[in-house]
Amino acid sequence: MKRGGVYHFRQMLTLFVLVFVGFMMAVPGHCIARKPDAVRLAILADQTGPYIQITGPAVAGLDDAIKYINEELGGIDGVKMKMAARDNGGKVALGLQQYTELIQMDPKPLFFHVPLTPLAEALREKLIADNVIGFFPSSIKDLYPAGNAYGYYALYTEMAATGMKWVKDNFKEKRNPKVAIITWDTAFGQAILEQELFGYCKTIGVDIVAKELFGVRDVDVTTQMVRIKTQKPDWLLTNTTGSGTVAVMKAAKELGMNTKLVNLVAGDWGTIRLNPSLFEGCISILHTPSYDGDSPAIKTIEKYMKQNQRTSKEQTNFYLVSWQYAMLVRKVVGDAVSKVGWDKLDVAAVKKELNSLTDWEPLGGLVKMTYTEKIRATPWLTIMKIEDGKFIDVGGGFVKAPDLTPEKYR
Repeated sequence: MKRGGVYHFRQMLTLFVLVFVGFMMAVPGHCIARKPDAVRLAILADQTGPYIQITGPAVAGLDDAIKYINEELGGIDGVKMKMAARDNGGKVALGLQQYTELIQMDPKPLFFHVPLTPLAEALREKLIADNVIGFFPSSIKDLYPAGNAYGYYALYTEMAATGMKWVKDNFKEKRNPKVAIITWDTAFGQAILEQELFGYCKTIGVDIVAKELFGVRDVDVTTQMVRIKTQKPDWLLTNTTGSGTVAVMKAAKELGMNTKLVNLVAGDWGTIRLNPSLFEGCISILHTPSYDGDSPAIKTIEKYMKQNQRTSKEQTNFYLVSWQYAMLVRKVVGDAVSKVGWDKLDVAAVKKELNSLTDWEPLGGLVKMTYTEKIRATPWLTIMKIEDGKFIDVGGGFVKAPDLTPEKYR
């Protein structure tokens, strides 16, 4: 063949290859896409500040969950997960700096796990501008108006309402139970002080007789509790953790009040361990099974806790939330990739999967999750009673919280 003919042949061969590749990419199921080296999961958690009792083990939980997913489940469609963690010490300004640092990584994390209510609130709009997804605590201001933020559990108002419904259903006297609220003067503590909760309590017949606030670092709330005592409440309601929750029950005991406490996810194992005797008979509204029960999900997780030499200090709600986060990312990314391929994976594809998640139970029941386009707080909760320092399920498994999404966001 002459030189010109060889050149012409090579041109034709190149053209054929290009046409063939284009054809194969157009055929469903034959997209040629380069998988990423890893899927990076970011976490901005308080490891040293006032929320340490519950969020301190969140990084360890995410590390363990990622190892489980990578080693036993093969990652996400063969792609490994990696963690990018920062300690914000419970400080919003520091957390914002850390977010800015992480968002500039190449490639940037697509997901952010932020177990600090005021920081999550400050980041809600930034998620949209930066085209990433956040998994946040469930205050109304953290999640709404609906954008790229999704709640770990039901809204704090819905958790409190679930606790009040339990109080009403188990009250023996022929009158409305009286409840006094004493909570932190922070975005987190005040997240329950919404009209939706007060309206719900009025509807079911629970009387809110007092509302008191105290500082996140206050260890003596006697003044507030003296005012509460005059109202003779049957129950207390709070949204605090660690030393704050201890301060409430310590003051109640010192004033001779035999009043029990309803707390939310922050009243978890890490908080109760600080002084178990103070909390005998109290109620915590969680969204997971108990470490003290026989859940298959907890059994799987405890295997990894033992393997990675975790101690009882890691047994907190947010250790489990980090497993929830990692398993959720694997679920929605995997489902999105199966439909659009790695080359077309973006926030819109992932949100489509999130918004159609219905009653999903990872690990055979670690949590139960449902989201929609408008509802960004999964409604499924568990009701735990503290007995001898243990969390006993008195709700019969997952219960569905009342929908207290503000009307303007429905």
